[in-house]
Amino acid sequence: MARTAAAVAAASRGCAISGCQGKHKGRGLCGKHLQRLRLTGSTADPVRPTFQERFWVKVDRRGPNDCWPWTAAVNEHGYGVMRPPGKRTGPAIKAHRVSAEFAGMAIDGLDVLHSCDNPPCVNPAHLRTGTAAENSRDMVRRWRSCYGERQNHAKLTEAQVLEIRERRAAGEMRNALAAEFGVSGSTISNIANGQTWRHLSAVSPQVGEWIGRRLRAALHSEVAA
Repeated sequence: MARTAAAVAAASRGCAISGCQGKHKGRGLCGKHLQRLRLTGSTADPVRPTFQERFWVKVDRRGPNDCWPWTAAVNEHGYGVMRPPGKRTGPAIKAHRVSAEFAGMAIDGLDVLHSCDNPPCVNPAHLRTGTAAENSRDMVRRWRSCYGERQNHAKLTEAQVLEIRERRAAGEMRNALAAEFGVSGSTISNIANGQTWRHLSAVSPQVGEWIGRRLRAALHSEVAA
């Protein structure tokens, strides 16, 4: 009876930690604080890292002018991603945008561009803000955009496009070229007029002819191999 009474008395006591409303579990503590004491040797609340601390521990910080690679999760394009502060679910945010914001850049409504052309880099010295149009131009200038033969559905290579232009300019019939290359007559016309494959239109005819010969030679060598 004495043991039972002591157990009842212990159960009626609260946790000895100030402000805790938990029921007594053992050693004057509730279950939560007792477990914390056993695991950490202290009943104090764990110090949670700040969002910035969580961020920078995932970065390989090198020299001030070097790329600082993101070492945690990346998306399908190679950009670092992480959960927003206080969120465990929902859409991720891009790490280089977070870094730019930490550096004091106003990023709302703007893209964050890399001067290093290295998607996982979060070194703020390599980042700047710009419009979506500026980002697109930057991608094209650095040949990262999915256009021309880089598109999965492209039926022609750049060498073939240059050859079509060269041969159409020399007077070959549109339908004959279309049949040879397996595309429509309108596709041949658009290529010849520069309406499509515009990134190949900036070269002079002489340079285009030279590039075409080199690319065709490389293509034929690959086929022969």
